Amino acid sequence: MTANKQEKANRLLEALIAHLSESLDPDRVDDWLEQELDALLAQADTVRLNEAVTAEQIGVTVRKYAVQMELGGGIPELVGEMVDRLYNHGIQGERRVGELVDESTVAALVDKVLEIPLSRRGVGWLSSNPVLLALLAGGAHLGLKTWLHQGIPESLRGLVGRRLPPRWRASLEMRLQEWLLERTEALLSDPWLYSDDNLGELRELVLVAWQDFAERPVTELRELLSSEDIQELFVIGYDFWREFRHSDYFATMLDTGINAFFEKYGDTTLRDLIDEVGIARDDLLDDARRFAPPVLRLLRERGLLDAWLRRHLAPFFEKPETLAILDQ
Repeated sequence: MTANKQEKANRLLEALIAHLSESLDPDRVDDWLEQELDALLAQADTVRLNEAVTAEQIGVTVRKYAVQMELGGGIPELVGEMVDRLYNHGIQGERRVGELVDESTVAALVDKVLEIPLSRRGVGWLSSNPVLLALLAGGAHLGLKTWLHQGIPESLRGLVGRRLPPRWRASLEMRLQEWLLERTEALLSDPWLYSDDNLGELRELVLVAWQDFAERPVTELRELLSSEDIQELFVIGYDFWREFRHSDYFATMLDTGINAFFEKYGDTTLRDLIDEVGIARDDLLDDARRFAPPVLRLLRERGLLDAWLRRHLAPFFEKPETLAILDQ
């Protein structure tokens, strides 16, 4: 008798697997996906974020991947290959810089940079930093020497070099550098430099320069940065990130950001949260219909779908309680 009940249970199992497999037919799954999505969204409208997960749970997960997980060495290699492919893509010669970034964006950025206190205070800070002042004065000194080297005939330079003792030349260079340092400090510390009129003129100069730059093809940017330069800059940033993520500062900022998110959205329903970030029902359905059919088709072709259903359903049809129902 038990064998007969088990045989009946096995037939029911096969029938249920066949039914579910038919429901998940890749060529007819669109309606099923829509029904399930609508059912999930209806339930999401009744569940608040705090009821589903806590800030502590999200914090543990974020720290696991952002801090604790060891990053693989394949990431820089992958980025390098992608940068090289993008850098040499033919579209770079078909687009102007201005087509990628419009002038209104540049103007808004310049206005904001000139507006924030950081800009004016930053330049003021330069005027009190001896290292940066020396760097700026040294750059001006080098630029002046280069200009004189290019502007004075070689015969005249040779004559001056022969007639002027080395210690005099060294003294002149020292005095010139000291004068440039004093003038740089005086210029940067002068409040007139930060007047609205001067900043307005600076804004116009930047926009005029941008208008010329915007007409150039993107390929001209290669003269400024090579593919290797970009890859090396990424590696520098990547190495910095690998160390920085272990700092107490990063951990504090991470926890603060997570707590701020939950303070704002903790009492929000999952459906409202989805809407808040701009993900619409039609977007979710469109993505489900794009990815689900090929995945289901692959699972069916390899027998993985039926095997998965059988693995989860078979124990139920083997339970004594189930067989007892069949005996009634």
